[in-house]
Amino acid sequence: MAADINKTRMRDTRLLVLFLLLAVVFTQPVLHGWPYQLLRLAGYFLLVVCAIGRMYSTAFIGGVKNAQLITIGPYAMCRNPLYFFSLLGAAGLGLLWGEIIPTMIVFFGFLLVYIKLIGREEAFLAEKFGESFAAFKASTPRLWPDFKRYTAPDELLFQPRYFNMAVRDAVWWFVPAPAYELISYLHHAHIIPTFLRLP
Repeated sequence: MAADINKTRMRDTRLLVLFLLLAVVFTQPVLHGWPYQLLRLAGYFLLVVCAIGRMYSTAFIGGVKNAQLITIGPYAMCRNPLYFFSLLGAAGLGLLWGEIIPTMIVFFGFLLVYIKLIGREEAFLAEKFGESFAAFKASTPRLWPDFKRYTAPDELLFQPRYFNMAVRDAVWWFVPAPAYELISYLHHAHIIPTFLRLP
């Protein structure tokens, strides 16, 4: 089941990334000046929050996912913090280009992918952890964190291998930034045509 879930998630993710790439290559933002720069700054901010949040969440679940029910740290605030921070990253990637419409399409596309994925994962967790997961599900938000619920132990078993993987994954969120700059330059140099201007 895990392989099928991952295969579907990767396919849907690739389609959303392809859409964003096409939007970046063939459209230009309507906004200019400080509104455009503010959107881009918000995009970078969301990418930083995404990267830090995913690394922090991995520190709690790395190496024990599906073997233990983790209900502390970011998992005390919501049941799916990795997906929450990924959603912020998806929004950040859209905002880096300075366009609202593609950002919303990518954000809600990822949201639909994650909701579908969460439903499948929760069915597995309910079967594996029974009443413990039912209690966790009843008391903890699904995707949007309740920051007042945060709690963490004084010590945590830390597995550097998984954290290192999370750091490498976090770097990939920033790879599109220089590509965006290059594509923007190619637009302004009239090497790449602009077919549409979007807000």
